[in-house]
Amino acid sequence: MISTEVVAAALTAFGEGDLTKPTMPNEFYHFQVRGPEITSEQRLRMYENWLLAKGFQDLARGVRESLEEAALYLALISDPPKRVSTSNSLDDLIDSMRKPGSRLGFPELLDRVNSGLTSPIEFKSEFRSIQRVRNCLEHRGGIVRKEDLDKGGPALSLTFPRWKLFYMRGSEEIELAPGERVDDGTGQPDVQILGRLVTRSKTYELGERVTFSFRDFSEIAAACSFLGQQIAARLPLA
Repeated sequence: MISTEVVAAALTAFGEGDLTKPTMPNEFYHFQVRGPEITSEQRLRMYENWLLAKGFQDLARGVRESLEEAALYLALISDPPKRVSTSNSLDDLIDSMRKPGSRLGFPELLDRVNSGLTSPIEFKSEFRSIQRVRNCLEHRGGIVRKEDLDKGGPALSLTFPRWKLFYMRGSEEIELAPGERVDDGTGQPDVQILGRLVTRSKTYELGERVTFSFRDFSEIAAACSFLGQQIAARLPLA
């Protein structure tokens, strides 16, 4: 929620006019961090890159922490702790049960959680894709280098789940679009709106700059949020 709102607010502000170097607070003294003179367009690209890198970092952390909490819950119900006498003892016990999951890599952590869910969740390839793009944004200024390319491929692929809203017109899925009339062909006033996760992909060539719209970011954030909801819904009852 926070990353989506901040990215939306910032990108909206960036688009309102030329970006000039901000005026620093009027204090008795302050340190000057100096760099080369840059244009408004260069500053916009720099701000966007920093913003999207932080946004991706928060989304990846949210997915990771959701899985770690699920792993803790599964550990608690599979081997309930014995009665403890103080809150400190309980905290120590919970911390000790949390550590094994926090030390696992993402694929292993997802496998551990999936083994305890009522039905498994697929997210490995999407998470790896998000992490690769995040690394490119953070470490290479968003410019695709050789180390960013897909294994054995000529480009960097961003593959992410998105929530598709649609209705049925006969056997055809019609995705909802702003300003378009909903018409399922039956003439009935009420139309059932359906939703499901689908996969969307974007590719970036060697030397190309990674960029995407707020709609892209919000779709990724919504899918990560939905993933957390699905993890919670598929946890077995204690």
